[in-house]
Amino acid sequence: MARLRSGAGADGLKKALPEGTVRKTGRGWEEVKVPPTPKVAGSAQRRMPISELPEYAQLAFAGVKELNQLQSAVCATALHSNENMLVCAPTGAGKTNVALLAVMQQVAQCMEHGVLDREALKVVYVAPMKALAQEVVAKFGKSLAPLGLQARVRARVRVRVRVRVRVDRR
Repeated sequence: MARLRSGAGADGLKKALPEGTVRKTGRGWEEVKVPPTPKVAGSAQRRMPISELPEYAQLAFAGVKELNQLQSAVCATALHSNENMLVCAPTGAGKTNVALLAVMQQVAQCMEHGVLDREALKVVYVAPMKALAQEVVAKFGKSLAPLGLQARVRARVRVRVRVRVRVDRR
C-alpha cells in the first residue's frame, strides 16, 4: 500500500504527470490541467483487429472488425490490466467500447478453467444522464448477451448539490 501512495503504480513503475502540467489547490479542492500529448509525425497507431482479442471478448464485439484508434491505444490497459483509467474524448469517439473492454477484463478475472462465474461478476457503470444510461444498457446488453450476461439499470440516485457563490467587491 505504501508503494501506491508514494506514486509508484501497481506494476512498481513510477507514475508522473507530463511536463507542462499545472496544479492549483484551494481549500478542499485541487485543479490539475494536463497538456495534450504532442503528436509525433508518422506515429499512426495500429488498429487492433477483434480477431486478436481473447475469445470471450470477441463475442462481445461481434460484427466489429477492428477497434478504432482510441480503443486500440488503450486496449492493453483496459483489457489486460487492472490499472485505473480516465478517458477524455469527444462524443462518438468510442468511449463506451473502451468501457466494454474494461468489462471484458473483469469477465476474465471471473473465469476459471474457461467457465465464467457469473455470480462473482459485478460491474458498475456510472452515467451522468438517464438517456445515456439507457443507451449504454442497451449497448452492453447486446454485447454481453453472447456471454450469457445482462446489463440493467439497478438504482437511481439523486444527488443534491448546493452551490454558493461569493463575490468579492473591492
